[in-house]
Amino acid sequence: MRRPTDNPTDGTIQRPVLDRLLRFDRSTEARYEAEHGRWRAAHLRHTIIFGVLLYVLHDISTYLLLPDHYWIIVLATLFVIVPCSLAVAHMMARVSAGPRELLATGAILTATALPIFMMYYSDAPHSTHMNTEVILCIVFANMVMALRFRHALVYSSLVLLWAASAVLMKQGVALELKIALCFQFTSVCLLTTYSNYVVERRRCRDYRTSLEAMMRAEMAETSEKQFQEMSKTDALTGLPNRRFLDERLGEWFTGDGSAAAVMMIDIDHFKLFNDTLGHPAGDECLKLIADAFRSAFSEPDAFCARFGGEEFILAIRETEEVHARHLANAVVRAIEALGIPHPGRSDGVEVVTVSVGVALNPLSGPVSQHEMLSQADEALYQAKRAGRNRFVMRNDVVDPRIAVSP
Repeated sequence: MRRPTDNPTDGTIQRPVLDRLLRFDRSTEARYEAEHGRWRAAHLRHTIIFGVLLYVLHDISTYLLLPDHYWIIVLATLFVIVPCSLAVAHMMARVSAGPRELLATGAILTATALPIFMMYYSDAPHSTHMNTEVILCIVFANMVMALRFRHALVYSSLVLLWAASAVLMKQGVALELKIALCFQFTSVCLLTTYSNYVVERRRCRDYRTSLEAMMRAEMAETSEKQFQEMSKTDALTGLPNRRFLDERLGEWFTGDGSAAAVMMIDIDHFKLFNDTLGHPAGDECLKLIADAFRSAFSEPDAFCARFGGEEFILAIRETEEVHARHLANAVVRAIEALGIPHPGRSDGVEVVTVSVGVALNPLSGPVSQHEMLSQADEALYQAKRAGRNRFVMRNDVVDPRIAVSP
């Protein structure tokens, strides 16, 4: 059976498959069962119990029609029909959809077989009137229990075959009456099976319509999320962009008193790099540096974003000054260790390096994201003036542990 695509690559919605026997494809059927299975099990359980009560009460009319064999009906009802039906009712909520529908169909088939057999077996003058018992069973199965159409089709076909065979093989019944009874059984089976089909088709089509609407809503929500993610991602480096940075820092610096560090990172002499090697090489350089940030600095409360041009922002939450200094130093050393050639530099350094300005938000009080970025920018300016390839904490002198290129 063909299965629909839940997430088609072309962005379209493929309709759930519904075949001629009103069967959904597997994925749709599983989804329907998850949403409506409990209701279906409860419906079958209640109708089976109700049908058992009617079946027992109807034994009164059976006694009037077949007084000679009434004991057979009583024994079969009390020791076969009732216990089997109650056992099936008990199992409705404890089995999956397939076995549940088969059990329900088997239970009503068993209940229908008894009046068919007695109509054939009994020699009572009114035994042919047991046809009403059979007709009531057919109506109950196809309309009240509402067997799934494929099961209703099998049930009606078997009952019609059994009932017609019983009537035609019964001795002492006029041919005209046999033909009339067969016509009745055929009409009732056709009528109730068609009614079952109409109701089942409406159920399936209504669910398919609602499911398609739900899938469109889910796809729209997924597309919106993807668009939002794309709108917050830098196309060149794949890092978060300025929009993401502003939103995240806005969440962080809301006066909750938690310490955080913001590092503004600038590639040293990047304009000379582009002028010497060209902008495509410059783009590749930005990608390599972004990959280094991604692989080396992946702490749970840290992120790196592209601020613009050759500038990046590394922000980390719940940190202290010692850790911030260690991380800033690691950033400087990691980029230098990449060994990206920079032939355009005139300061004696032959590889790409970065300068880092660090601003720390202490626990003493809240600081806005604008203030943090301004402080980091001031520290970055100090790092540039001190010779680049280093970090500077705001209001600090250059850390003497960092080697400065002449």
